Amino acid sequence: MANSVLFTVFTPTYNRAHTLHRVHDSLCAQTLRDFEWIVIDDGSTDGTAELVTKWVKSADFPIRYFRQEHSGKHIAHNLAVGQARGQFVAPLDSDDALPPESLERISALWNGIPVSSRAGYSGIGGLCSDQRGKIIGDCFPESPLDTSLRELIYVLRIRGEKWGVTRTDVLREYPFPELSGTQFVPEGLVGLQMSKNYKRRYVNEVFRIYYRFENKEPAKNLTNRANIFTNAPGRFYYYLWVLNNELEYFWRSPVPFAKAAVMVPVLARFSNLPFRDLLQSLRTPAAIVLVLLALPFAFAVYASNRTCVIFKSKKRKLCTQG
Repeated sequence: MANSVLFTVFTPTYNRAHTLHRVHDSLCAQTLRDFEWIVIDDGSTDGTAELVTKWVKSADFPIRYFRQEHSGKHIAHNLAVGQARGQFVAPLDSDDALPPESLERISALWNGIPVSSRAGYSGIGGLCSDQRGKIIGDCFPESPLDTSLRELIYVLRIRGEKWGVTRTDVLREYPFPELSGTQFVPEGLVGLQMSKNYKRRYVNEVFRIYYRFENKEPAKNLTNRANIFTNAPGRFYYYLWVLNNELEYFWRSPVPFAKAAVMVPVLARFSNLPFRDLLQSLRTPAAIVLVLLALPFAFAVYASNRTCVIFKSKKRKLCTQG
């Protein structure tokens, strides 16, 4: 598909009509206008379609709306990348926003990479701040920094929210697995896969406003126990991939691999995968040994989460009966 704009801003949304205006308003304020906005509605029931239809009529930039059955962000991502008309894809959640100069600055940074070198870069990355202007996570040790995501995580150990854009043609090489039984696959999977062949230019500039601590909503992240149970197959796929593909970095950064070794038996159990099949899925003796050594911790995590799931199930049943 020929590129007709520079950026495709992609927003997956599910019942976020009350926050989606942040994305819309921040796009209206962008100093660079060479973009489109793709909204993937993941089965919303709150009037999202009507809201976006109104914006389609009034916006001075292209807006395209797609609806899918409630199946998760990773499925929406694949749909958006397939439909994108931009040279770059910029994923932006339905409750976040962009500072006015984000797209213009990213364009300038990309143009600052020599043309002869651009084929080795997947895109541009930068920082996030919260709605009060506080930087979230670590800054980069230098700016600009040309490196891969693997080096960023395992060698430099940079933590916290980051945001940027990725070449559309590169993203099409690395689609998310469309697994059954889950509505979530960790986003890091695609980033780590890409980083085996591409690096990115990272800068200490804020490109995304990440709203947090609003309405005191429960955190929906990797530590959320309900999500560990509900989306176990997607998380299992991710941690298994890490153990099978990234162990060369173990001595540089053992903590992510220790966590993966603890979580794969837990997630396999919640996914109804026999332990024998789990061991057969591990490709190296080192990965097998690591998982076996982590079993006592895995048992503790599983017991804790299983108790929590049972308790919540009984509580919902009592509430329904009441």
